[in-house]
Amino acid sequence: MALNCIIIGADPQGFHKLESYLCEIPGLYLIGRFATFEDADELIEEGVIDILIVGLMENDPELDTAAIDLLPIFVMLYDESLKEIVDLLPVGKLTLPITLSTVSDTFFQIINKINMEGIQIPSRFSSSFSIRTLDRTEKVQYADLQYVEVMNDHIMLHLSDQKIVTEETLDVIIARLPANMFMRVHRWFVVNFKHIDHIGENYVAVAGGVQIRLTSATRQELLKRYKAVQ
Repeated sequence: MALNCIIIGADPQGFHKLESYLCEIPGLYLIGRFATFEDADELIEEGVIDILIVGLMENDPELDTAAIDLLPIFVMLYDESLKEIVDLLPVGKLTLPITLSTVSDTFFQIINKINMEGIQIPSRFSSSFSIRTLDRTEKVQYADLQYVEVMNDHIMLHLSDQKIVTEETLDVIIARLPANMFMRVHRWFVVNFKHIDHIGENYVAVAGGVQIRLTSATRQELLKRYKAVQ
């Protein structure tokens, strides 16, 4: 099971390592964090968020940073169109002190709860998705998308037969991509497993020879996920 997660609000005292811990949880993908719910509207309206963690909201006079010792976790339930939130279902909480072990245990319990209680995580991926270009909306087949590259002030989608330029954010694009097909391997690149030619000691080659540098940790994660879908 792959779950897309966002954080709304800042980290209270004692939770400063939360983001790094979340990135270590298999199958959980932290695709964005936002100061307010309004800032997250674009992703929420895409119907791609499964898990919501609520942190410290700025300018809320009722919140005392020093008194916050837990963060609630919700599953987001959408209607059939995946456009309207039907409910926020509380499924867990993170309490101080947090460690990688406690965060992992919490999400293991949440995934079990989702499975045991039959909570429906909507299947939002078909064979394609739509993306806004500078002058129109393009339909992109997942199988044709080789890799995504962040440029100076825009993002380029490299397809088998063309290149598409968009001003949409990388977080929004990643949220539309199935985690069993794509992975962010670099600050500026997301690759399609099906278009990987070779994984070297410190790089991955895609789309007939494009080489993208990898850190040691990213290479290990890429190898694990790449082998899992072969």
